[in-house]
Amino acid sequence: MALIGVGGMGRKYAEMIAAGKVPSMELTALVCRNDQARAWAQGLSGQHAVFADTDALYAHPELYGAVLIVTPHRTHPELALKVFALGKHVLCDKPAGVAASQAQAMAEAAESKNLIYGMIFHQRLYPKYRKIKEILDSGDLGKLSRILLVNTRYFRTEFYHHSGSWRSSWNGEGGGVLINQGQHILDIWQWLFGMPQKLTAQIPFGKYNDFLVDDEAIIMMSYPDDLTALFLLTTGEAVHQERLEMTGSKGKILMEDDTLHIWHYGDDSRHYAKTAQVTDGKLLDITQEVISFEKKDEPYPQMLENFAQAVLAGDSSLLIAPGADAVNPLMLTNAAYLSAWKGESVALPIDEKEYDVCLAEICQKEAENEIQRSDRMQ
Repeated sequence: MALIGVGGMGRKYAEMIAAGKVPSMELTALVCRNDQARAWAQGLSGQHAVFADTDALYAHPELYGAVLIVTPHRTHPELALKVFALGKHVLCDKPAGVAASQAQAMAEAAESKNLIYGMIFHQRLYPKYRKIKEILDSGDLGKLSRILLVNTRYFRTEFYHHSGSWRSSWNGEGGGVLINQGQHILDIWQWLFGMPQKLTAQIPFGKYNDFLVDDEAIIMMSYPDDLTALFLLTTGEAVHQERLEMTGSKGKILMEDDTLHIWHYGDDSRHYAKTAQVTDGKLLDITQEVISFEKKDEPYPQMLENFAQAVLAGDSSLLIAPGADAVNPLMLTNAAYLSAWKGESVALPIDEKEYDVCLAEICQKEAENEIQRSDRMQ
């Protein structure tokens, strides 16, 4: 395995592999752009080459069979496409890029060369989400009618937003909370519920910070059969909350942090509502169970090992999070931005060319604001 990008997460992955926490993966090369990073890389245990840039890495393809990409978002597509062109497999940190069209191009490039391409959507391994998916897939909840998600888990300070020149900007990151932390949550959303037909987003850009990207987003999504859904994600609230409600005709699930409250109905509530000779639900048999999950370390080693096993077997179906799945959370993100910019609902899939034009305009506006700010400071 070669690794490109030794920022915060890149170093964590490198240390996991070097420490033997990923049994089927050996770290054989790293790309480090500055002297400090190269000194750190040289200190890692094991035998590995350290390169100053990606061109040097690409010149030695004999050293690795796959590449782990952990660089700023905008660089992911170009790096991945180059690695695929070398005939190497790719594991990419989220998101795949800043546009759904980029993610689609990456997936198509991997498929065309029969290469393994995975994403680090590690929250799919959280027991609470796996239990919810099991219940939804079983049909025990019946026909879904409403979904509500509120997530304030990712409280972020100004220090965080300024921790990298590319962070929390359109030109550097391609957006804010939705393109960053939101990719995990939106991936879980589409993994559990699929994709909506249309959505409407209310985004108070820079609500808590002096920037033009999103630090909060409220998205209303519309699905077939009148299933309604509301999604709220923010980095501006200090109280940690993870709440996910799913109401179906045969039951309900309420997830609060790491606890699931599950209600089961003795009869389909829609059938009951049409046939019961009473005015309310007092004759509907309702049972409840509560499942609490222990806090555990983030399952990054399992994600890396899963990718390694898929590569060794030459079987992309083994992947927990195939690269092609990166398209949907980016599509939801792009659609939300487009809806907020236009002030109206948008249908999915969006017009990708229209999104590219709008993104370019907001990037230009941000660049002009930075110039004006710099002039004022002088």
